[in-house]
Amino acid sequence: MTINTGKVKHFFAGGNTGNGFYSFYDQIIGPDANRIFILKGGPGTGKSTFMKKIGEKMFARGFDLEFFHCSSDPNSLDGLVIPSLKIGFIDGTAPHMIDPINPGIIDEIINLGVFWNGPELKKDKEKILELNKKKKACFERAYVYLAAAKGVYQNWQQTNFACLTEKLYLKTQLEIKKQIFSSHKPSGKLGTSKHLFASAITPDGPVNFLESIFNEAEKLYILDGPPGSGQTLILNSLIETALEYGNKIEVYHCALDPSKNEHLLLPELKTGIICSTWPHKHTIDDHHHFIDTSTFVENNNFLFAETLKENRLVFLELFGRAVTWLDKARKMHEEIEKHYIPCMDFKGATCLQEEILSQILESIPDKIGAM
Repeated sequence: MTINTGKVKHFFAGGNTGNGFYSFYDQIIGPDANRIFILKGGPGTGKSTFMKKIGEKMFARGFDLEFFHCSSDPNSLDGLVIPSLKIGFIDGTAPHMIDPINPGIIDEIINLGVFWNGPELKKDKEKILELNKKKKACFERAYVYLAAAKGVYQNWQQTNFACLTEKLYLKTQLEIKKQIFSSHKPSGKLGTSKHLFASAITPDGPVNFLESIFNEAEKLYILDGPPGSGQTLILNSLIETALEYGNKIEVYHCALDPSKNEHLLLPELKTGIICSTWPHKHTIDDHHHFIDTSTFVENNNFLFAETLKENRLVFLELFGRAVTWLDKARKMHEEIEKHYIPCMDFKGATCLQEEILSQILESIPDKIGAM
């Protein structure tokens, strides 16, 4: 007997950026959600495990899932969505505080804090407060380096952009638009966009989920080149056209500079555009359209080359220091968890998780439950 399991996609909804912590948590599930469970509780109280367990059981029943990972620990979950049921679970604790918008109707708080032994936990109050202070300081230091790295990266972009040959990138931009949209007619209404991160700057270094997000795209354009070589200009133009044609699109932002668009997925057209540059270079396949955007930059003078070399070296140094401080913050967080875990009644949390799962299964329409 063949067991029908679902498909899983992985994303980041928040990130450690040059602007500090940046959140797209309001984009995890759409405004048409049927139910949203907001998980509250301290570190080590089992929020990620709660979501993983429900995800595993729904996956085994054939449901597609969307996992949203924590940028400060990519092995941990900050969100889970079951798209076909329009049901989502979201970690609503700092730094991405979330409260119910439609409490009792759509939104429901799951407070895992009710399962800890308060008096026992308070015995470690001073140690926990000190560790929290140290963790905060580590994040602040990491963000100082990321802000500096962002500044250097922008100068790197500007150096290349100043030497960009407009007619070369515009020609490519028009060719891609023609290939994607020539056989499609505008719908007569503006499209909609969803914004997330495909990559994150983590304590383990840069991590991305490009394969997971774009693996079902039948047509994939890889814009490969250095910063400022026209990738963002082409991508932004394609985003604008897709919205004018009425498409539903997914826009993925730069992990360092969240104001910058970096990748685009057109699910209805099964088409994707990826800006491939360090640290998210994308593997080339036979069905990919590879475009080397470095050919759009024309400059051979010595000063230009030296500036680029210095930018790259300084950027990598700052980026590495930021990752080191993020790792120290994670270690502080793990120490805090050690004080919470012994005070938790995980049997009670498991019972609640099973109760929520039963509620979900009971609410599934027959035509979906038979999938």
